[in-house]
Amino acid sequence: MKAKEIEGLEAYIKTDNEHWNGFTFKMLCEILQQGHFENPELPLKLFSEAENIFIEKHESPLQAVQMFADEIDKYKLNPTQKLFIYEWVYKYLNGTEYEKIDLTLIKNLLETQKEKLKAENEPVKPLTKNIRETLKEMMQKELEKLPETLNTLEPVQRLNILCKLMPFVLPKVESVNHELNEPL
Repeated sequence: MKAKEIEGLEAYIKTDNEHWNGFTFKMLCEILQQGHFENPELPLKLFSEAENIFIEKHESPLQAVQMFADEIDKYKLNPTQKLFIYEWVYKYLNGTEYEKIDLTLIKNLLETQKEKLKAENEPVKPLTKNIRETLKEMMQKELEKLPETLNTLEPVQRLNILCKLMPFVLPKVESVNHELNEPL
């Protein structure tokens, strides 16, 4: 990294606000560790812009979140990068107290956007796999409860169920013919 880039990054973590400094430092460490951004200053810039939008530049919470989304869209970020920004902005706003400013609605809207981006980032599982896994889990739970369930049934019902389950536990008995595969 060049000295000028380092100075630019340090400007975000060396302010008069110690809470801000600590938070942006943690964010910068994660940015550098994950490597999702070519320019590590961009997420810090967007993070700073988010606070300006949410604290100062909005008429309504919905407008503020839309302004922030528009700002992010200018940079053509991929869903992973957008999610990263939304998560850190949400964490900061959620863990910061502001005098005379209620950010509850903004935080709720950000949470919704964050969940939407998470859903976009998750790979779509094939439906058959989901159904198979769900059925497998259900069967496992039912098998664990089987002794209790059988004890609640009438003897005839219990015997009927055991007979139906028997082929899955015991091998099927076939009669053996002494002439089978014997030479003539």
